[in-house]
Amino acid sequence: MNLFLARFTLGCLLLAPLLACDSSAEDDTPGGGDSAVTGVWNRFGSEFGYHTDVAYGGIAGQSSDRVYMCELPGSPSAGLYKGRLISPRMIRWDSEHNLPDYEVVFEDQTMRFRPQNGSNTFLGQYQKGSWTAGACDLTLENGQLVDNSATAHLRFNNSGELKINSVTIGGEAIPIHATETCSVTTLIPSGSGNNGTLTVSINYSGVGVEGPYRRTQNHTLYRSDFKPGCNKLEAEFACGALAVCVYVVP
Repeated sequence: MNLFLARFTLGCLLLAPLLACDSSAEDDTPGGGDSAVTGVWNRFGSEFGYHTDVAYGGIAGQSSDRVYMCELPGSPSAGLYKGRLISPRMIRWDSEHNLPDYEVVFEDQTMRFRPQNGSNTFLGQYQKGSWTAGACDLTLENGQLVDNSATAHLRFNNSGELKINSVTIGGEAIPIHATETCSVTTLIPSGSGNNGTLTVSINYSGVGVEGPYRRTQNHTLYRSDFKPGCNKLEAEFACGALAVCVYVVP
């Protein structure tokens, strides 16, 4: 009997560390389960008042491991950043962003990032919430983030003496095509002010009665003039006294 108790006690002593390790082991799934991480997280308590939305999955047309992070206007790094969860606790951002991997850290009901670049830079705290309407041209529809971004190119035949050398919309250069095509387009910026004002700048050249000339004209369009998907701009010369008219083809 004493021998049995001794063996039982020894067995418990050997098993105890294993049980202890098992009870303290971290769950491989962020937040303790898929449902805990999936969804939208909002930054809060920013020292400088910056706002950031992060979506884990739930993005229309994307795989469930896709991550979208939108730095809202006001932040010096405003814009959309895309990546994916390469493990339950690690985000690898798309290469064009030139960002290190981010470790996802969960503490109670909050989430934060820790960049894997040898530093412990604090990147703010997040809590479960909802996507800011229209942030980074994304809208939450029926539980999924839908891309409402717009792209554009200018349609103009540059084979004659009158040529369009360059076109920018809100500072972003857009391509010029002689035919209708959406193969090469540039993302339209959100615009400035409450009404989303965009300056369209056209640099063109030609030959007049006094010889060759080169000019630049600016026009005002609005972000609402551009619809989701591919937009074509038309340039019409001589619609006024030496004027150039620019409009979005519906």
